[in-house]
Amino acid sequence: MTNPQSYFILNGQPLNHSLSLGLLNDRGLAYGHGIFETILLDDSKLSLIKRHLARLEKGAGRLNIPVDLELIDQYLNLFVDQLKAQSITQGVVKVMVTAGQGGRGYQSPPLVEPCIICSYSKLPNGIEDYRNKPINVRCCVHRLPENQALAGIKHLNRLDQILARNEWSDASYTEGLMFTESDDLIEAVSANVFVKTALGDWVTPCLEQVGVDGVMRALLIEEIFPACDISVAVSQITMAELPDCQSVLVCNSVKGVATVKSIHDQENQWINSLPMDKQTLMLCDKLIEMYPQYK
Repeated sequence: MTNPQSYFILNGQPLNHSLSLGLLNDRGLAYGHGIFETILLDDSKLSLIKRHLARLEKGAGRLNIPVDLELIDQYLNLFVDQLKAQSITQGVVKVMVTAGQGGRGYQSPPLVEPCIICSYSKLPNGIEDYRNKPINVRCCVHRLPENQALAGIKHLNRLDQILARNEWSDASYTEGLMFTESDDLIEAVSANVFVKTALGDWVTPCLEQVGVDGVMRALLIEEIFPACDISVAVSQITMAELPDCQSVLVCNSVKGVATVKSIHDQENQWINSLPMDKQTLMLCDKLIEMYPQYK
């Protein structure tokens, strides 16, 4: 069977006209009041699901959305079964949890009744190249605003990433690096970042003030770097350090890990070419060894 381009369920039921009307009054649509997780579906299994659910719970708590993880897990398993019945075993599953219906006004209703939406899409185009061929990245002009209250969580408001991604249409760039007004590197548009500095130390940006604390980022810090006996620190990295760095990795929980071969500035001028690094290869190989779905 040919995979559909998209497929949705809402609170465990296929989306139909009457159910879709409820979305028009949803706080997620009106205000971006919600969180989401994007999960790799491999052989009908949801990769890193425990990590995704833990981050979802943390984000929901920050936004005062009550969540029942057992119910969400039940909906996800039901959705995967429905996909499997259509011979869909590979792709991307996205789960969104919004603050539900709330009418006009920013104040949440006295009783928040979350809306849980699961959707499916095919694997991103070029995912094999992302994982197996070094990529080019550029520095984005748009700057991330610091906001400790929202830092780390994957909330529904992705306007900063939209503005940054729309800065380029040149297909030779796979990712864009994003910075604060103070030129601190935070993340890529759709990924987290690890940098091997000029001194040979591995660091990943601190996300206490801004940025998404990615599931793959946590996996690399907690499992992959230790398995390779390589130290990594959470630390400040500035744009000024990039011309002299030895290696850069970008990662997310769907695509896995990509190595960077060149960095360009906001005017698309070259600032660094990065030869393949032994430790970088070791980290990529170890991820595939421990989690073969990212091969």
